[in-house]
Formats: sequence, structure tokens, C-alpha cells
Amino acid sequence: MVRDVIQFANMLVMVRLLTPADYGAFALAQSIIGLLSVFSFASFVSHALQMRDPADVDWQAHFTAAAAINVAIMMIGLAVATVLYHTEQFAQAALPLAGLSLVFLIEIPSTLRDKMLLTQHNWSRSAYLPIIGTLLGCGVGIAIAILGGGYWALVLPVLLFGVPAAIDLLLVAKWRPDWSWSWPRYQETAKFGVTLMGSAGLWRARLATEQHVLAGTYDMSTLGIYSRSVGLATLLAGRIGTIITGSLFPVLTRAERGSIQFRRYAGLVLRGVSWATIPAAAFLAICAIDVVTLLYGDKWSSVIPLIPFAVAGVALIGISSASTSMILANSDVRLCLLLDFFSAVVGVILAFWLIPMGVAAYLAGLVGHGALVMTASLFLLWTRNGISAQSIADAFAPSIVATAAGLIALLLARTAFGSTAPLVLRIAFEALAMGVVYVITLRLLFAPTLRELVNVAPGSKRLMRMLFPETAVA
Repeated sequence: MVRDVIQFANMLVMVRLLTPADYGAFALAQSIIGLLSVFSFASFVSHALQMRDPADVDWQAHFTAAAAINVAIMMIGLAVATVLYHTEQFAQAALPLAGLSLVFLIEIPSTLRDKMLLTQHNWSRSAYLPIIGTLLGCGVGIAIAILGGGYWALVLPVLLFGVPAAIDLLLVAKWRPDWSWSWPRYQETAKFGVTLMGSAGLWRARLATEQHVLAGTYDMSTLGIYSRSVGLATLLAGRIGTIITGSLFPVLTRAERGSIQFRRYAGLVLRGVSWATIPAAAFLAICAIDVVTLLYGDKWSSVIPLIPFAVAGVALIGISSASTSMILANSDVRLCLLLDFFSAVVGVILAFWLIPMGVAAYLAGLVGHGALVMTASLFLLWTRNGISAQSIADAFAPSIVATAAGLIALLLARTAFGSTAPLVLRIAFEALAMGVVYVITLRLLFAPTLRELVNVAPGSKRLMRMLFPETAVA
């Protein structure tokens, strides 16, 4: 969450220094890198988090495989960049793609260190190394943007992000590879990695198709406007599920699959994701004009009509992503592949069908896509005994009711505050009104469900004293 706040502040500066074309060229290059990253060793090293005993992880085999895999992928990225450079329509994305290809080298030690820390449940170190990388990248990016570096202000932060973790592994922990590798030791990891690679590949292929159809049908500026609408929606509402499940995944995998403990964990995670995502998405959809004007400025006004569609689709996908992560934590890897195949096929069909009708039409289609995928992922999680039906109801019904009450409070606050007040104060007042009524509604109508979630939340003792003072006194 700290990283997102830093990146949010960085975005406020960047959108005033860079053009939609800069963002479009970077988005196209990043979509290709995302597709190539599916085949990187990151898909294989994730197997370390699935293992119930961290002592069973063969880190040396992971590093040796990483060196072979990622160097080859980097060369492929450079080759694709060369091809793009000699095209007319996509030449702008060639140099950003070449620069981003170097991330596969940095990824070898940085990702290995990240997974080491997560399997050890070394939460503090696994948190502050990415924060340092984010600060380093944002600082350099802003400096380059001020100097007129264009899309390089977006490329270099991606490369710098993993540098602190790489330094921590090689210089601080003084870990050294011995280049050992054995197929019998790596066989289970390879099987998991290939399956996960299929899931990630389908998702990335859909995104790459989306980016290329948008750029081909319109231009880089249109792609940049689309990416900023989705980017703002993701930052304010869609990232919540990724943050929560990403942070708690190493804990989820310690519970036996299908157990009472796992179902309880899954219910609490889904509740936390939904209760945070739904009101955030509703607030951004209602306040799109004010938020975009404040954060992006007048030159990005084309983003405003896209925000309601973008935030609805992103929120639904964020919740479904959390559900899919819990399916994976429940060791149903093949089921994740099936679900991702379904999502990718529908997404590609929508891209070719709706993008020529307009960006807004495509985003509206993605709302339906998100609802369909979320429903399917929750149904599959339930059928595999990964969550109870009651937990699913507890994740959605209270939040929907409380969000409706909060939106009424927001509209009343908007009427009372008026439109002449400074923009930042108006947004803050409306957010406060909605947030307070949202929490009060949960406390009055859904107290037992709220209490259960608060008990496991960060700062639970303080929250309990605020929301349930009678319990604290007792």
C-alpha cells in the first residue's frame, strides 16, 4: 500500500510532464514484455510459495534455470524490438521495448530474493526492499521527465525497481550460486511452472491483443488515454485484491487444501477485498469528473467519460483475481488454467468485436466480462471446497448495502457543500461523508460480520475500541 501511495504521487507529476503518446508507446512495449514475462523463471519460482515446508525449496536449481531462461527471453525481446523499429505504425514502441527487455536480467536475483523472504515470512524485509526500489525508480523517472526524456521516464523505473532486492541477495546476504541443477529435483517445479505459464500466457496474450488492436485501430494517443483510465481505476480500486492476496498468499498455502482453516482464511480474504473494492469503485465512478480534473489536469479530460466503465470492470476483475489466487493456494493449478483460458478467449473476442465501436463500448463490454469471470471463479472456488456459500454472501451483501447508504450521504454532502468550494476540499468532504456512513451502516446492520473481520485486521485492538467499545470495556 505504501508503494501504491508513492506511485500515485509519482503519477500526479508524470501525467503533467508526459504526453498521451509517451504513455501509449510505453503501454504497447510493456504489453509485449508482459507477454514474454510469462515464460520467465518467475512462473517457476512461484512454486516455492506452494510448498508447505520452506526447507524443501531448491534455490540453487531455481537460479540456474533462471539464468538460462531469462537470458534467452531478453534476446527475444531485443529481436522483437528490432522488428518493430522497422515498422511504420509501431516504431515508437521499439526503443522502450529494447530498454524494458533488460528487466529479465535484473529479475533473476531480485525475484529470487523476494520469494526467499516470502517463504521465510520475513515480512518487514520483503516490504521495504520494494519500497526502496519504488522510491529509486520514481525519483529517476521524474528527473528524466523534467529533462524531456519522454517515455524513458517510464522505462527506467521498471528496471530500477528490482535493484535493491538484487543487491540484498548478492551483497548483503552474500548468497552465491553454485550452478547446480537436477531434473529429478526440479521436475515438480517444472510441472507447476508450465501450468502457471499457460494461465499467465493466456492473460498476457489477451492484454497484448487489446493493446495492439487499440493502437492499430486508432493511434498511440488513444491507447494512452485508455491506459490512463484503466490505470487510475486500477490504482484506486483494482489493486486492493492484488495487494491483499499477494501479501497473504504465503499464509494461505500453509493451511491444508479444503480444510476448515483454509475456508475460513478464504472467506476473510474475500470479505476484506470486496468490502474495500466495492465502495472505492463506486466513489470513483460517481466523482470521476472531480477526481480526473484534480489528478490528471485538463489535458486528460478525454479520460473522464471512460472512468465509470473502467472502474467497474477493474473492480470485478480485482475480486475475481483474488478468488483465482485462492483457487491456486488451494492447489488447484489446472482449474486456474481452465478459468484463465475461458477469460482470455472471451476477452480477445471482445477486443476484436467492440474496440472498432469505440473505447467506451469496449470498456462497457469488459464490465460484463469481469462479472462473468468473477462469478465463475467464485463458483469454482466453492465447488472445490475452498470457501463456503455463507462467506461469499458475507463478502458482498453487507458491502453493497453499506455502499448504497454511503453514496446517498455523498450526494447529500455534495448538495450541502456546493460546487464553488476548492476541488480538493470538495472531494475530501464527499469521501469522508461516504466513508463514515459506510462504516456506520456496517456497524449497525452487520456487526457480527464486521467484528470477525476487524479481529484479524491490522491494528485490530484499536479498531475494536473504536467500533465496539462495549467489547473493549468488557
